[in-house]
Amino acid sequence: MVSVGTRRGLFVLESSAARDRWALRGPYLKGWQVFHAVVDTRSAPKLHAAANSEVYGATVFSGDVGGKKLEGAKKPPKPPKPPPKSMKFIKKWGISTVQRVWHIEPGRASEKRVLYAGTAPAALFRSEDEGKTWKEVVSLTKHPSRKDWMPGAGGMCLHTIQLDPHDAKRMWVAISAAGAFRTDDGCRTWKSVNKCVAKFAGAPKDPEVGT
Repeated sequence: MVSVGTRRGLFVLESSAARDRWALRGPYLKGWQVFHAVVDTRSAPKLHAAANSEVYGATVFSGDVGGKKLEGAKKPPKPPKPPPKSMKFIKKWGISTVQRVWHIEPGRASEKRVLYAGTAPAALFRSEDEGKTWKEVVSLTKHPSRKDWMPGAGGMCLHTIQLDPHDAKRMWVAISAAGAFRTDDGCRTWKSVNKCVAKFAGAPKDPEVGT
């Protein structure tokens, strides 16, 4: 099963183990732009979708893999405002600050009901009830480097979440265009991990943020 997020809703592709033929279902969540969707198989399989609407805002839908009973979060992620320095850049170039949910990441096998979400403006959120309610991981939002975070052309978004499969306290997130951050203590503190990464032409040498 493959979940496919599009501007026209959520689609699901299904195949046998041979992967030689695929059946398409959908669209589900008509009228919503689905930035990311994932099939969660830690227990009974479920679909989770990062959904955004110009009318209804941003939320996370969750439900059975059939796609017909997807319910929006009762308390969806509410991203913070961009830092003042980035707002000057945003206004100058007309970059969007509309709230979006960009990425959904299921927790580890030992965290059956835990989900993580990345948003724009950039922030990390955690749910402990399979996506019904979400809380901001404020330790990342309060990182000392945040004052220097700048948006990419598509906005300042937390677009990638990677959990360490062997260490329950370690994970990475990536933000456009602040770079990557790692926690080794279960999200209590975060470290910028951008030094020695290849930079764009003209970029400062080994900056803490901005890759």
